[in-house]
Amino acid sequence: MFGIRFIKAPPTTYLLPFRNGRVGREGTGLSFFYYAPTASLVAIPVGSGDEPFIFEETTADHQTITLQGQVTYRVADPKKLAALMNFTLAPNGRYLSEDPEKLPQRVINLVHVLARGELERLPLREAMRAAQTIVDNVRKGLAGSPEISALGVEVIGLSILAIKPTPDTARALEAETREQLLL
Repeated sequence: MFGIRFIKAPPTTYLLPFRNGRVGREGTGLSFFYYAPTASLVAIPVGSGDEPFIFEETTADHQTITLQGQVTYRVADPKKLAALMNFTLAPNGRYLSEDPEKLPQRVINLVHVLARGELERLPLREAMRAAQTIVDNVRKGLAGSPEISALGVEVIGLSILAIKPTPDTARALEAETREQLLL
């Protein structure tokens, strides 16, 4: 009615209401009335998010492997993220831009780059057994990453569920192992 609206955010959403270029009362789980024609609402989800990934990479001995895992992250500093990406809400409650959908992909891309660096140093047999080493090194890389820090994001968890060679390479490895057992 006459542009006055009500918003109620869940406890996992950080609200930044802007009016005349200034931030009003901000925080998680807020509820308030606002005048829609002059206000902009920025809603940043601060709950944790799980993003699965599958990468195809090459090892030091030029063998293709598939790396499957999951990264868990959360927004630790919503103001930093709001300064870099557009999380403004439209009147219908949806985001005005596609930036909220791009955030998980940015985190996954960084995991991909760091995992590639680890896999390129290992030969195939070592890479298939080095899941925990790769996780540890990628987590260290994420913790010291200026991109993650600039976004105000913190990585809570990283896990690698599978490291698999191509089917042809797997059959060759199995045949080699069978031959050794028969001897």
